[in-house]
Amino acid sequence: MGGVLSNPRGLAAMAGGLAAAVLSLWAMRGLPLGFAAFWLTPLPLFATGLGFGPGAMAGAAGVAAVIHVALAGMLPMVVFLVAFAVPAVLVVAAGFRQGRIDPALPLAILGLWPAVVILGCAFAFSGLPGGLEGAMREAVEQGLRRMGSGSAQLPVDQLVQVMAAALGFWAAVSLSVNGAAAQSALARTGWALAPTPPWSEVRLPGWYPPLTGAGAAAWLVMGGDGDVVSLSILLLLLLPVFLQGIAAVHRRSAGRPGRHFMLGVFYTGLVILSVPAAIAVTAFGFYEQWGRRTSPPGGTT
Repeated sequence: MGGVLSNPRGLAAMAGGLAAAVLSLWAMRGLPLGFAAFWLTPLPLFATGLGFGPGAMAGAAGVAAVIHVALAGMLPMVVFLVAFAVPAVLVVAAGFRQGRIDPALPLAILGLWPAVVILGCAFAFSGLPGGLEGAMREAVEQGLRRMGSGSAQLPVDQLVQVMAAALGFWAAVSLSVNGAAAQSALARTGWALAPTPPWSEVRLPGWYPPLTGAGAAAWLVMGGDGDVVSLSILLLLLLPVFLQGIAAVHRRSAGRPGRHFMLGVFYTGLVILSVPAAIAVTAFGFYEQWGRRTSPPGGTT
């Protein structure tokens, strides 16, 4: 114990793991502001990893996992590991490159990891009636009953189709936002292991975009809209391309008059127009991948 307490990385791992466990269990216990606490769970893990290295971050994840088992049981530990701890460690470990952070592979992981999780869940629920779709339908209907709403009042079929992809989307958003926030805070205070990269100039690895084509082909072969698993995987594989499109909008708007107003209009349109806007931004992400030959001067935000 004395060796751990005298080791800064060990102390950071213990502190980060404890903070992550408190946030996660606070949400799982249904305490006030639990929703916010749940989505902030990766923040102390990222602070540990980006400030003290992937090894300390893995230690923090291990500490938090032990706390989950001791206080809540195996299932909460699995949810914590799958939703936040494992992908966060993968993102940080994949991002460090010889004293700098390369965001290309971490961006790809934001789509690959939830797709792998959905595949695993589909296999795990394959023995139940309806498989993963049946399990999600039961979860949606049970939630509606608890809220006092009937299945006839809401489009249950549409909710079931996008539920898995929506959960993966929000988990990826939580990981990216918390990671960027942790890196920004550490860089300002001088604790960051590497300088902050220009997020707006991120570009996916060359092998990633063709995976979206494979996902689209699998979705069509499996039955189109009727297959929840293949649709969810396709949507999640497209997520990093969508995020790359958003980054490109920031890069191309840098230095322009009224930039903040332009970005405000962009995000407002993204919320209001929803699906059409998301399709357009994703298409822009594909253009940035293959149409942008060089990185022109731009902002770093």
